[in-house]
Amino acid sequence: MSYLTPDALARFRDTERATQAMVVAFAVGLVATYVHPLGLVVGGALLGGTASSVREAVVLGSEFGVTVLLAWAGLLVWYGVLGAVATAVPLIYIALASALAVPPLAAVAVRGLV
Repeated sequence: MSYLTPDALARFRDTERATQAMVVAFAVGLVATYVHPLGLVVGGALLGGTASSVREAVVLGSEFGVTVLLAWAGLLVWYGVLGAVATAVPLIYIALASALAVPPLAAVAVRGLV
């Protein structure tokens, strides 16, 4: 626990309501990512704030990034452009790297500080 962590937040992370807060943070992050790519940071940061350890923050951030990628692939299939987007090689690498790296980094940054 960081010396910056308020006692109330430290106690909250050990309760059952922390799991409910993680679900809400996950949903808010998905909606924020649908609106703007900075939602990856928002989702990771919210999940990092509810994580009980740094290791859990990394796992939650990674799960969030993979879920965003799967949802994005589903939307691309829905619109029928998955093949065209998948062949835009330099751009798809940036999308994959950002979805897999940004949420865990945001989660670890928030959890490491608070």
